This record gives sequence, C-alpha cells and structure tokens, in this order.
Amino acid sequence: MNRKFTNTEPPFPAIKWKSMIFSIVLSIFCAFAFYAFLCVMREAIRYFSVMDKQDIWVLSDTEVRFYNLFFAYLSLIFAQSVCISRWFGSLRKPFEKRNRCKLSVQNNQRFLNFFFLHWFSQLAWSYALFIGILTNGFYVFSLYPKYNFLFILMLIVLFLNTWISLLRACKRKAFKLMFCSAVLISVFAFAFSSIHFVNYQKINKNILDKNISYKYNLQLAEVEVFEENHHRYSYDIHLVRTLYSTKLEDLLIVDESAKLFFGNEELSFLELKNNLLEYKDYEENEAMVLRLNIDKSIRMADVNRLKSAMIDAGIQGVAYSVIPKNRAYDQRYYTDCYSLWHLVRREEYENADLKDFELFSVRYSGDSLQINGRTCPRKDFYSKIKQAVEKQDNYLMLFSVNENMIFGDYIFVLTEYKRAVNAIRNEYAMKNYSAEYAELEVEKAKIVQRKIPLRLIEK
Repeated sequence: MNRKFTNTEPPFPAIKWKSMIFSIVLSIFCAFAFYAFLCVMREAIRYFSVMDKQDIWVLSDTEVRFYNLFFAYLSLIFAQSVCISRWFGSLRKPFEKRNRCKLSVQNNQRFLNFFFLHWFSQLAWSYALFIGILTNGFYVFSLYPKYNFLFILMLIVLFLNTWISLLRACKRKAFKLMFCSAVLISVFAFAFSSIHFVNYQKINKNILDKNISYKYNLQLAEVEVFEENHHRYSYDIHLVRTLYSTKLEDLLIVDESAKLFFGNEELSFLELKNNLLEYKDYEENEAMVLRLNIDKSIRMADVNRLKSAMIDAGIQGVAYSVIPKNRAYDQRYYTDCYSLWHLVRREEYENADLKDFELFSVRYSGDSLQINGRTCPRKDFYSKIKQAVEKQDNYLMLFSVNENMIFGDYIFVLTEYKRAVNAIRNEYAMKNYSAEYAELEVEKAKIVQRKIPLRLIEK
C-alpha cells in the first residue's frame, strides 16, 4: 500500500483547552524571560567594551529600540516553537501507526531552536570578541543601520522554518494559523520591546561622566599629518600623562575660560606646575612627554600658560592630540594620533643669535595667514612653505603667535610646516637611499634630519 508521508487531513485529536492555555501562558513566560536575558547580555557586552579612557560602546535610542524589537521577535518565535512542540508531543501516542507526521513536527521545532541558538550565540560572541580585540572597534564596524536588513531576514527565515513541517502536515489549513501567529507575535513583540530591563542611559552617564572629552564635547584639531603609537617617537619610550584643556559650552551661555584637567582632576595652572614637579621628581630618569588634548577653539593665551607651566616643571616634550582630516570613522576612534614637538622657552629664542639664518616669517592674524607679509590662502600654505624651505638651506621660520589666535589655527601651521619638511625629507631619502624617510635606519634618519631640519621659533 502506497501511503504518503503526510495526509491531507491527518487524524489529529483535539487539544484540551486547559493544556492549550497552559502551553500558551508557559510559552509567553519563556519568551519574556529569554527577551530579558538577551537585553541583559547586550548590556553586558557594552559594559565589557569600557576602556581605561572611560569610553563605552554607545547605542542611540533608535538602535536600542531596534535591537529590543529584534530580541522580542526572536524570543516569541522561540516561544511559539516550544508551544507547538509541546502540543504535538502531547498528541502523539506511543504505538500509533500514523504518527510520523506528528513526530516530524515535534523534532523540527526542537532541533530548529537548538541549532539556531548555537549559531546565533557563536555569531554574537564573535562580534563581541571583535570589539574587544580591536580598540574602539565599535567605531569601526556597526551593524546598525547599514546591516539592519540582516536581522529582519533572520527573523523571517526563522519564523517560516517553524511552519515548514506544519504546512506539510496541514496543507492550506496552516496558512490561517500562520497569519494569526504572525499578528499575535507582532503585537507581543512591540509590547515587549517597550520594556527596558537595564537602564542603558544611566550606564552611559555613569561611564561617560568620567570621560572629560565626552563630558565637555572636546573637539580636536583636524590635520593632514600626524604621528601614531607605532612610530619611532612612540609613547612607549616616554612617561605619558594626559592633560585636557577644554572649552565648556552651554546652549545659551559660553564660558570663554579654559578648564584644565590632569587625569580627571580639575586644576589651576599653578597647581598643575606643582603636580608636574612631583611627577618629575618621581620619574627623574624618564624623558617626560605630556599628551595635550586641547579643544581647537581654545585661545593661545591659555595654551601658552599651559606650556609655561610645563616648561617650569622641566617637561621637555609635548604631544598635541589631533585627528585626521580625511578620516573614515568617528573621531573618538583616533585616540593614538598626535603631533610631537619640543618645548623651548621664549626667552631662549629672544637671546639667540639669528644673524646666521635666512629668516622667513609666518603670521596668523584673524582669518588672514601671511608668509613674509604676503597673504596666503590656507589651501596654498603647504606648497608655499615647502617652496620656502627648499630654497633656503639655512632657513629659520619665525612664527608670530597672537594670544587671541585659536589653537586650531596654531596647530594647522605647525602640522602643515612639518608635512612640508617631511615631504622634502622623503624626496631626499628616496634620492640618496632609495627608501622613504620613515623607513630609514636610525643613523641614516639622523643624517636626513641634519640635512633638512625642523627650525621654528615662536615669538
């Protein structure tokens, strides 16, 4: 006798109302518990993303709503699968001849849940590991909103898979049930997604209130050339301290005074000098270089006071934090970009004998940039300064720093000047050593530096 695996109307006995209601209530409870678990795990992954600089993977309110809705749908689809498996498990009799269809439905629900959970957990932890290994990885790769369609497709495929065996068993009768199921799941999903088991906004605030850059909306200067930690002037050979000088802006009131932080402690310039002296005595054998994170809108009067306090404390070098002008990611990703310079007292400049140098001056007054008294557009400054350095073997650049100049303009001049000198050094290195300047050995690099030095005096 030729019997098909599924019949058009298999003799499934009716499910008792008590058993049906109990299964539905149990499934909703399981869905709610699983939804809570997923939300807590998401916040756990975010919490483990916190770094020593008090930065955290921040999700916008839109992202949180989307992920909550995804978790809710996922939990309810699993709950539906558990409910179906329970119903068909109670219907199947041990020695029933035509029970293969019911057994298929039950097994399909069980194994679908198991395999999906295994795959999804592996994917989630791989993403979390990716964020953990890659510093600030959440600024590099984000699933929302660019890849949100993947989550939607995942839910559609999972939902339809729960009905494959039922469609084989019940044929057309299952379509009505599937439609009703989709409507009910959507209603419960939107209800679940409005429930927040963890106050993510409070977590963000507790972490980011300790982050000076985030708290004061620190805007670093954008530059074309910079150094990074893998450079030979790496911070690995220095004792690095972090200073923040920020401009506190409100919606209506603008405080023009700079706030100075050493670590997370707000200090005056005199207090800073005393603290630096203590650190200098403690680390007397170290070449101490401080990293300055300065808002690009700060006036140079405050920056010069900061530099004077550092010089008085015996600090020899400064690394100004910057960000690339042409960047692919959020500015907070670029935590290791800086511009390294030596600190020299102005009095030493004034007492220096400059008669043996070929001088050219640079001045930034208001929005006007001048080279030797001639106005120069910002976009042409690099080429003009490169020409000036190439023409004069024994040159000296005099940079007039007005106290009302903002730091963003100041660091623009410094970095463009360094970019021009580095370009000339590269040309010389390629011509004489057939290699770029950055790739030369230490001794050869020193020869190039003596041939094409960085000579700059601030006045």
